[in-house]
Amino acid sequence: MTKKTTLSDEDKRLFAEAMAANKPLTPKKKIEETRKKQDTQSLAYRRYQASRTTPNINTAPMVNAESPLLFCRANVSDKQMQQLQQGIFPKPAVLDLHGLTENEAIARLNDFIYQSQKRKITVVLIIHGKGNRNNLHSPILKNTVNEQLRRLDAVLAFCSARSVDGGNGAVYVMLKA
Repeated sequence: MTKKTTLSDEDKRLFAEAMAANKPLTPKKKIEETRKKQDTQSLAYRRYQASRTTPNINTAPMVNAESPLLFCRANVSDKQMQQLQQGIFPKPAVLDLHGLTENEAIARLNDFIYQSQKRKITVVLIIHGKGNRNNLHSPILKNTVNEQLRRLDAVLAFCSARSVDGGNGAVYVMLKA
């Protein structure tokens, strides 16, 4: 049995004076969890925002309209890459970049990847077109997508889509879970 102690009025007054300048503590765990969540979200979004630059053409090889795209990080298994190339996955989220300028495409691509990863989507389809209608020698959007996807940490792998999903004018993209 615990012994109940009572404080005198004088002790209560002295305690109140000593504590007058102090504020009650908020539960530490709740503050840390909130702060971590905010920091993680803002860091992730800033990472995508920071990559909104004109692609550096020296990072990825230039491709032509009919060239297939293929990129894979070291931590992706052969089986996963094979499934991606075969299009074996649930119907992905789709982004169509037709008709956009290079800078608009980069902004939309970054936002789309960020939102897809936030919604826990692991495979998406990005339609960039083949670039056959431009008067230049290489397709602008296809090369922009090739370059930008390689820059994003969220992208594990990508490859040109099957012909039913756009062939060399589209890519399947595998994202970190």
